[in-house]
Amino acid sequence: MVPRGIGLRPVIPYDSPMTPTHAGTLAIVHESLAMFRDALHGLPDDALLWKPAASANSLAVLAVHSVTATRFFLKCGCGQVGSIAEYRRTERAAAFQTRIASGGDLLSSLQALSDDAELILSAGVERHLLEPVSWPDADPPVPTRTGAGSLFAAVGHLREHVGQAQLTRDLWLAR
Repeated sequence: MVPRGIGLRPVIPYDSPMTPTHAGTLAIVHESLAMFRDALHGLPDDALLWKPAASANSLAVLAVHSVTATRFFLKCGCGQVGSIAEYRRTERAAAFQTRIASGGDLLSSLQALSDDAELILSAGVERHLLEPVSWPDADPPVPTRTGAGSLFAAVGHLREHVGQAQLTRDLWLAR
């Protein structure tokens, strides 16, 4: 059974050294991860690998993929642009192959992202928000965006998977 995770973190103080965009991103990441933890709360471990349809993803896959993708795109929004081809080949591919999961491991992974997000985003400065982020090695191609666009992609993508996790939880409970 998945225990209750750590609740919402406090809002970033107004005197934060982060840019308002980086601080706002961090607040949304913390809020989204708390929602993800709530979606996992109280579920037995076998629910974490259950898929509501053959083409759907399990809660474990959604959690692991959300962690890796969010971390990757947050770094891009803070001047640490990595190879998207390498990310897709390694971390992303491995996330979608997740076949073993425990509630404790998933909660630890979500907490690690919460901690990492604070470190990553605290390195972001105003110029990172305006710098173009591109991945010429991407196949299929990914449009060039700014650092701010990468942060928005990170939180939008994370929230999308939080919604999928909430729906998957509801379907598990209703089965």
